[in-house]
Amino acid sequence: MIIITAHYDHIGIKDGKIYNGADDNASGISGLLAIARYFKAKRPKHTLIFVAFDAEEKGLRGAKHFVNNLPVSKDLIKLNVNMDMISRSDRNEIYAAGTYHYPHLKKTLDEIAKTALVKLSLGHDRPELGNDDWTNASDHGPFHDKGIPFIYFGVEDHEDYHEHTDEVEKIIPVFLTNTIISILETIKKLDQQ
Repeated sequence: MIIITAHYDHIGIKDGKIYNGADDNASGISGLLAIARYFKAKRPKHTLIFVAFDAEEKGLRGAKHFVNNLPVSKDLIKLNVNMDMISRSDRNEIYAAGTYHYPHLKKTLDEIAKTALVKLSLGHDRPELGNDDWTNASDHGPFHDKGIPFIYFGVEDHEDYHEHTDEVEKIIPVFLTNTIISILETIKKLDQQ
């Protein structure tokens, strides 16, 4: 069983300004919906559960609640694929974090990287990186805390991260599309294993 996740909340209104969170994380939700639509038409080998979380920005509350109240046995869950900020990169680069903790996933990601339409880099998951260690930076963190392997797809922070200027006009549509395709290809390959 693979659980595919993204969060739909953002900061809201602060000092009279609306924080829409186009990249953080409407982009992840768009990926979640696109991948769900694909698998609705093409039945996967494994059970896939799609979850859109709330309260990520308030301390991963939605993910923590879900993991502490799993609808299935934890032993059935082989992987969490989480998407958070996947629509903007001046370097055409998306990161896949998690292989430091779960090295068995590296081979699959290396294979996807060879043909991906975006630069797929591994990293941001080593404890010595301090704030650059994304192991607990988003909704995959509570899964990891329970020993459930994860792959977290995301871009590095940009000037609009957690700002009211994170608007749809700044999304790079071709990058978002190609990133979603790369994530989908990763899930398809893992589903066949």
